[in-house]
Amino acid sequence: MPSKRVQMTARVVPLHSQAADEARVGGTAAERLALVAELSRHSWVLTGRPFPAYARETIPVLVSRLGARPDRD
Repeated sequence: MPSKRVQMTARVVPLHSQAADEARVGGTAAERLALVAELSRHSWVLTGRPFPAYARETIPVLVSRLGARPDRD
């Protein structure tokens, strides 16, 4: 299904502002966080790949300086 980026909207507001309390989904911050976690799990399942099982200390990352990336000339 092609995305309709023109119709997608987003807004960024400071967490301490009144606008942050007016979530379009509703619910408490904890409920909204649980919703994001659930949607993330479902999205991962759709990839068909196994869920990562490594510890936070061993998450595969590459830290490098801009311009010093090994994958670029």
